[in-house]
Amino acid sequence: MTPDEQATFEKRRRARNWAILGALAGLAVLFYFISIARLLRG
Repeated sequence: MTPDEQATFEKRRRARNWAILGALAGLAVLFYFISIARLLRG
């Protein structure tokens, strides 16, 4: 693998990791608000 290919691969991996982090954070926030709504509803 050439250095250019390696850099491209790492850049894609980093972008994918950020996307996964965003999705997980979004799910955590969603579950948090669902839990709060269920507690407030009784």
